[in-house]
Amino acid sequence: MHSVPAFAVKEGNYADFSYFDDKFLPIAPKRMRAMIVRFIIFLLLLPPVGLCAQISNTPHLTVPETFRHFGNRERDRIFTDFGNLYNQNNVKNFGIVLLGAGVVANTKMDSNFQDWHGRHIRSDFSDDLSGFSKFFGEGIIFIPVMVTTACVYRFRQERRALPDCVWGEFADRTMRGYLVGTPTLLSLQLALGGDRPNGGSSQWRPFHRPVGVSGHAFVGAVPFMTAAQMTDRPIVKGLFYTLSTFCAWSRVNDDQHYLSQAVLGWYLAYLSVRAVSQTESRSPLPRGLTIFPVSEVGLVGAGAYYRY
Repeated sequence: MHSVPAFAVKEGNYADFSYFDDKFLPIAPKRMRAMIVRFIIFLLLLPPVGLCAQISNTPHLTVPETFRHFGNRERDRIFTDFGNLYNQNNVKNFGIVLLGAGVVANTKMDSNFQDWHGRHIRSDFSDDLSGFSKFFGEGIIFIPVMVTTACVYRFRQERRALPDCVWGEFADRTMRGYLVGTPTLLSLQLALGGDRPNGGSSQWRPFHRPVGVSGHAFVGAVPFMTAAQMTDRPIVKGLFYTLSTFCAWSRVNDDQHYLSQAVLGWYLAYLSVRAVSQTESRSPLPRGLTIFPVSEVGLVGAGAYYRY
């Protein structure tokens, strides 16, 4: 008996979440995407506006007073986030990563890795997994969801003097991670230039095309890294950090970004989330894993530091 495809697929359209074998996932992609979006909105909005709305004896503020308190507190948080991201250490670390990415992008290393991945890693299963992973990098979906959830949560918290809620804090920190890293992301996308693997070389050509850094890698990594920063369980933390790489990998698998472009987007997300975590922490370095580049004479690599 021959299996009948559940839907048509256009050749080469791997990155658009458009191919799932009926044996692997018997749900049409558009329907599944709609289900996932509804579930995420429900999951994120319900706890901050409902479950976290504990009874408080503090009198409610008026709407103008709430907006004023909300604006002042969030402004202070965001300004501190920017200060943490663009401090001397982060600028140095990102500069070293940028230098390494430049070497990879402007030599044959990027294209060689792309060819190797295409021959030895890419398969029907990797395309299926990549299509699912790429969804979490859709900024047009996740950024509005996080911004709406965070603003509703903070507004209700200010007006009713509610305690912190883990779901609301997650949305707020994710939103701020997007906000603090986006200016650098957009600037580098334009400044570095380059092409996609299916359209040209990775060599940097300023202002050629805005693909020098993977936006999907950045957007898809921030929520998982935020969750990793908010847990003290090493296994759960490691799982979230691992999941944060999937969207970046999907762009390489789908020939939409070179390795150097995906790594830059992922590392920028990492620094952005760490900056927000530092704002929420009372110590100079928040608890958890810190990843930093190492560059010495005759040595280039990465180091890791874990603070309990």
